[in-house]
Amino acid sequence: MEEIASYYDSVAHICLEQGATDLLIADTDERAEAIWKARGAFLEAIKSSTTAMDEVDVVVPRSSVNDLVEYIHQLQKQTGTRIKCFGHAGDGNLHAYILKDDMTEEQWKKTLEMTMGKMYQKAHSLKGSVSGEHGIGYAKKEYLKKSMPEEAIQIMKGIKKAFDPLNILNPCKVCQ
Repeated sequence: MEEIASYYDSVAHICLEQGATDLLIADTDERAEAIWKARGAFLEAIKSSTTAMDEVDVVVPRSSVNDLVEYIHQLQKQTGTRIKCFGHAGDGNLHAYILKDDMTEEQWKKTLEMTMGKMYQKAHSLKGSVSGEHGIGYAKKEYLKKSMPEEAIQIMKGIKKAFDPLNILNPCKVCQ
């Protein structure tokens, strides 16, 4: 814990140089709880500001978090779509929420597919992965296949088969 605490000042300095307006270090249980409450409120605020939304959950090396956030800001301008993001900078995990607002269903579907594809491709180019913590499921299945070598998919299938030979846990997802 002392080693981590020794980095607080330098990390705070970097964050402020990069445009952070304030910092809160979760060095007590009370502060950690406050941060989790704020996160929940932030997500609810995003949900209430739009008609629908979908999430891109990517992870990149910590040194590339800023690159990905800047890319998301550019993508938002390029597509004319509101995208809100937050995450766990300490482990490179970002949650980007693509907002539907007043798009028609047809526009939404096209925008969502294009925007997600670009974000996953950018994460991959930064040596990242399609999912940081929310899993793959059906929605990210094709993006995962595009971002990983076939050998890696085969290894995952082997692990799945070893631990779930009857395929009863998350059947028909990635490693069937």
